[in-house]
Amino acid sequence: MAERPLEIGQTVRLRLDSLAVGGEAVGRHEGMAVFALWGCPGDEAEVEITEVSRRFARGIVRSVIESSPDRVDAPCPHFGECGGCQLQHVSYEAQLRHKTAIVRDALQRIGGLTDVEVAETWGTDEPWRYRNRAQYSAAVNESGELALGLARFRSHEIIGLTECRLQHPLSEQIRTAVERLLPPIDQGGRERSLLLGVETFISFSSGRGLVTLVCEGQPAFARPLADALSEDVSEVAGVLFARRRGRAAVHRSPAELVMGEGHLLEEIGDHAYRVSADSFFQTNPAQAARAVDLVGEWANVGRGDSVVDLYCGVGTLLLPLAREARRGLGVEAADSAVSDGKANARAWALRNVTFYQRNVERVLPRWVERGRTADVVVLDPPRKGAGPIVTASVAKLQPRRIILVSCDPATLARDLKHLAELGYPCRRVQPIDMFPQTWHVEAIAICEAASAAR
Repeated sequence: MAERPLEIGQTVRLRLDSLAVGGEAVGRHEGMAVFALWGCPGDEAEVEITEVSRRFARGIVRSVIESSPDRVDAPCPHFGECGGCQLQHVSYEAQLRHKTAIVRDALQRIGGLTDVEVAETWGTDEPWRYRNRAQYSAAVNESGELALGLARFRSHEIIGLTECRLQHPLSEQIRTAVERLLPPIDQGGRERSLLLGVETFISFSSGRGLVTLVCEGQPAFARPLADALSEDVSEVAGVLFARRRGRAAVHRSPAELVMGEGHLLEEIGDHAYRVSADSFFQTNPAQAARAVDLVGEWANVGRGDSVVDLYCGVGTLLLPLAREARRGLGVEAADSAVSDGKANARAWALRNVTFYQRNVERVLPRWVERGRTADVVVLDPPRKGAGPIVTASVAKLQPRRIILVSCDPATLARDLKHLAELGYPCRRVQPIDMFPQTWHVEAIAICEAASAAR
């Protein structure tokens, strides 16, 4: 094989045969892997090379010579421009197959785990309008016109939206209402550029929503816009305000209530949870209900058991388990989520649950030093994964069973490898499609102590 068989700007003809993390289709040219943006596995396509390294190349599909049987027309007018979706051009059945393959490949290639049973990805009956949270970025053009949209693919540039088909319709109604209502309030146009973004949280069960205005400083329009928005969109239960921290709008202060309510009730299956605007909660309520049920089934908690839930959020997984256990302990860093979790425990009339507002990486080693143990541990870390410090401490709690919930196949593989080395091999993984039309996939894994003594 030539050391550099491809050059930037070159166009090559490829047969694309798989899907990679990130949503690119993969083909090979003279033995070199080529990751092709907007390709569909099964396509024969002309790909323009945009990046070449020693081991692989990247490119963009410029024309499809022979379409894959899995290729479909993307319904969204922004697809290919907006960075929110990567797979609208792939049939939903094929998306599920490829997500299963992504998880299996990560476990084998990154974790060296060749004997783990990976089930077929659980799909959803509704692969559109499933998101209960939206984060729209604001942009003001040279004419002073305001647009709320999403970042262009692999760019910080904001594109205005005519619609987003992943969002709950109320989120979209709020977006268009803010675009319409702010200019008359800010008649001189001097302050609208201070609006950096609009976040929404929608309760699917109640049909009500929370709105957080993310701003530079505290512009004068915040309260008038909140009043106008709540009057214009009757389903808005509360409007909050947050200041940007640093250069990115996503880094912001805790939300402060401007008017109305600061939290909503959302139902996951038969369970109701209080969720504040700042609290983490699963984006897809329908699929989250299936995840809660599966965690309960695999945890198989008994009346005498002690359950520890790390990165517990508002108690989505912890509370159903604690209801069957002797004791439940939850650790979560976010203040709003801990407050919600405590309120949820009271509403569920559970007196055996304790929430700790702590950093998991710091508190867990201290628990180990004090000799604390647990029968069942649930790990639901952020995308970066739990990491070796947390997994080592979890193993020292000596649980008989560990349930790991992950939203990233690579970090899932690394965490499962660590747990296996610590005496907790993984037996089964169940991928769940929480994020249709994107490459992202949730997965739940069960690890049990290798020692027959427990």
